Amino acid sequence: MPKQGQFAKSPRTKQLNSFKVKRRGGGNTVSTDRLTDFLVVRFALTAKKRVAPAAQETVQRFLIELADRLVEANGDLARLVPPLLTKLNSQVPWQFYAQVTANWDLLQRFLVKELPAVPLDQRLRVTAQLSTGQLNQLVAEQLAQKGAAATLLGRGPLPPAQTQLVAKQLLAALYRDGQVDWQQVRALLAPLPYQPAADLDLPTRQWLTALAQQPGLTGAN
Repeated sequence: MPKQGQFAKSPRTKQLNSFKVKRRGGGNTVSTDRLTDFLVVRFALTAKKRVAPAAQETVQRFLIELADRLVEANGDLARLVPPLLTKLNSQVPWQFYAQVTANWDLLQRFLVKELPAVPLDQRLRVTAQLSTGQLNQLVAEQLAQKGAAATLLGRGPLPPAQTQLVAKQLLAALYRDGQVDWQQVRALLAPLPYQPAADLDLPTRQWLTALAQQPGLTGAN
């Protein structure tokens, strides 16, 4: 499992074709530490083709982050996703969220269908779902926090209440009627410089840099 809030190194995403289910006691079983690999392979075989090519890497990376935490969260996506978004917020450009929200219905349906079919010793299923509307609100809150931090940058130490006030004001502009206003997000965050974390592996940094350079919502449709 990657460090909390960090993407799995990209070589892992390129070695999944060699994944094999191990035989135990006359049946095919998957150990919990191979759950992520199993799900990513199944996603590639079943659902990935329905994701726009420009968003496939983003959706697969987010699936890896989700799958790594499914056992600990007992399949509760409503509990798993909010802290995951918080931990990723400092690492990803806004385009990442645009692509994830656009493909969330597909990704969640995949997990609901495929997770119970994984031959774990103790079967796992999605125990609580997260609607696209709920995800949109969570994402908008993270983007508002990012925008508030950028807006107040260079003003010295400020009380948390002031940062939260700015974030609340930005949220009202970014999130309306259950939808993220991506044009407003782009206007707010596109002018800001983006630099991926230096401790990420090179292919991951290259992917995030390329994602941040997309001028529109490529792959988010």
